[in-house]
Amino acid sequence: MEGSSRSPLSRAPERVWPEGILHHGARLCLLLLLAGGLVVLYPTGPGVKVGRYEAGTVADRSVIAQVDFQVLKDSAHLRRERDEAADAVTPTFIYRPSAVDSTLASLARIFGTIDSAASLEGAAGTTAALSAAGIDATAEEVDILSGRARAARLHETAKAAVRSLAPLGVVSPEAAAELTADSVRVADGTDEGVVAASSLLTARDFYDRALATLADDAEASLLRLLLARSLTPSLVPDVGRNARERAVARNAVAIVEYGILEGEAIVRANERIGSEELRKVEAYRDRLRAIGVGVDSSNVVGNVGAFVVNAMLLAIFGVLLYFFRPRIYCSFRAVAAVVGVLAAYHLAGKAIGALEAPPVAMPIAFLSVALSVLWGGRLAVLATVVACTLTVVQEPFESVQTFVVLMTGGSAAALSVRAFRRLAQTWAFIAITALAFATVLLAFHLQGADMDFWPTLGWVAGSTVVGAILAIGFVPVLELATGVVTDQTLAGWADANRPLMRRLAVEAPGTFAHTIQTANLAEAGAEAIGGSGLLCRAGVYYHDVGKLAQPRYFIENQDGENPHDQLDPAQSAAILRDHVAEGVKLARRERVPEVLVDFIREHHGDQKIGFFLHGARELAEAEGRDAPDPDAFRYDGPRPRTRETAIVMLADSCESAARALGSPTEERLTELVDQIFATKAGDGQLDDCPLTFQDLEVLRRRFVSFLRASYHGRIAYPGSHPQPGGG
Repeated sequence: MEGSSRSPLSRAPERVWPEGILHHGARLCLLLLLAGGLVVLYPTGPGVKVGRYEAGTVADRSVIAQVDFQVLKDSAHLRRERDEAADAVTPTFIYRPSAVDSTLASLARIFGTIDSAASLEGAAGTTAALSAAGIDATAEEVDILSGRARAARLHETAKAAVRSLAPLGVVSPEAAAELTADSVRVADGTDEGVVAASSLLTARDFYDRALATLADDAEASLLRLLLARSLTPSLVPDVGRNARERAVARNAVAIVEYGILEGEAIVRANERIGSEELRKVEAYRDRLRAIGVGVDSSNVVGNVGAFVVNAMLLAIFGVLLYFFRPRIYCSFRAVAAVVGVLAAYHLAGKAIGALEAPPVAMPIAFLSVALSVLWGGRLAVLATVVACTLTVVQEPFESVQTFVVLMTGGSAAALSVRAFRRLAQTWAFIAITALAFATVLLAFHLQGADMDFWPTLGWVAGSTVVGAILAIGFVPVLELATGVVTDQTLAGWADANRPLMRRLAVEAPGTFAHTIQTANLAEAGAEAIGGSGLLCRAGVYYHDVGKLAQPRYFIENQDGENPHDQLDPAQSAAILRDHVAEGVKLARRERVPEVLVDFIREHHGDQKIGFFLHGARELAEAEGRDAPDPDAFRYDGPRPRTRETAIVMLADSCESAARALGSPTEERLTELVDQIFATKAGDGQLDDCPLTFQDLEVLRRRFVSFLRASYHGRIAYPGSHPQPGGG
């Protein structure tokens, strides 16, 4: 929330010259100053002439390396070497002694089932048993198993093969793909040994050896089918261990093919350029850019280009403020504060760079939290995107990863601050921000990004904690600089124990009771339409402090005798009107924020003091005088200019009038609230505020509901009009 500002730079210009030029020119100067400051912080290095080359052409001059650099392997070559390293890893297989017994038991079940079926139903039973086992046998194979003697001999052959061959180590067809090296590590419990891969049996090898003793092709084919249904491999790969060891082997492959030393020739004059020379040149360019050295450009030209880029990005931000946050753009103090926060962010980033910290440790949390507390998450997210973009266009930070990490963490900080009111909440949004940073860093780490995860996370977490705490600590300074009143400050002023409130409770207890009830009503109404309930509460607390000057002249503080009965209506009206001016004086003496002083000035708008105007007219008519000047019976205004001050005007009148009702039924309360809303709107009191018809309807329903639930009696002022001096 922003207070009133009288600075010429913070008033909307009425003419292009000179007000418009001064207004927008001052903001342009701030923009250019920041853009130039970034160039000073991150200057383009002295340009190095490298040149552009194409394969097959002849170099017109030699290119000599001015720094050491490395030439990386091309992706295909690196991938091939890594695959070869992974394939060379000795795979580990786990030996399962129980596989022999499991296979024998399975064979026994199959042959037992076939024997029983053959005894009962002959060949038809054998066929059915084989089909149930998933074996599609020929008529000859069925005939073999139908004969008990041949079936028994076949069973014995199978058992002998299993007992003799399975202990050698049998690998399933699926696991055979793990046999990429010449040797295999076999783990048997706590014992491990390395054997030749050729000494192991694949399933095919096992079948071939098992059938070697059978001369009958039909029996051999049948036994192969039976073994395939029964075989339990005795060797299974240790998939997790193999994957880990292969990953280690892949990562151990050097990504650098060779290095070039300072002073070494990269390209020689009058020699043909080949693909290898092109790789050296590109690696040299990348190294120069990484250390902040301009390539194929002068230092001056590079800095001019950087200045233009910075200015364009900041100009986009300025235009967005102009169209979508005009109140902030109109306030020169606010624009200067945003520029100052951006500058502080980059100055801190320069210091972090000097510590050789990773670029993602830039203190984006400081910027996001500070702006979110001042002006909300939307503006903070927009500023975060601009700040991140400005960061990665500087040569030391050129990285898509840096942009994504900073934007994610900064946006999380901006959106998690929300309505920050208590100091303890600082750690809540610090935790949310740190979690966002950790998540995106982990995602890049899993993608294989070139970063040390834990050290980087440590830098980022430290930057988040320090940045957020500094931002909260600087909030009072930023409030003073911008004239913005944050929720933390409002929460402090919305304290019934502050000096003015304590005076009100003692010297004007009726007004104090009315203030508390109106604050509850206004806060409920504001929250119902998405306004600031806290601002309404704090504003209501001070709206009637001017009554402290003459509390007994206001009906809620009277106990029987009404001093207005002894006064001329004009004098009475002046006393009521003056409580606004007196309230402004008292509030400013207590250094109440200007945004709350607005509630004092605007809660009556410029509406008529109808009760005493009516009395003055009757008195003038009785005495034969001219009718009184209506302007003498009107508040000075201004009319409410915000949703919150308009809500307080309506709540103030509704609460006062509701107390005067003799029988506060729901129907009478509804009629009363409708009448007050219609009167305020008809008198033009709501013309200058942004309340919509939908807002008014929501407020009307909420007020009736609240008053019905919380209404308590009040002595009515004589007559049918609302009580003079109430509200």
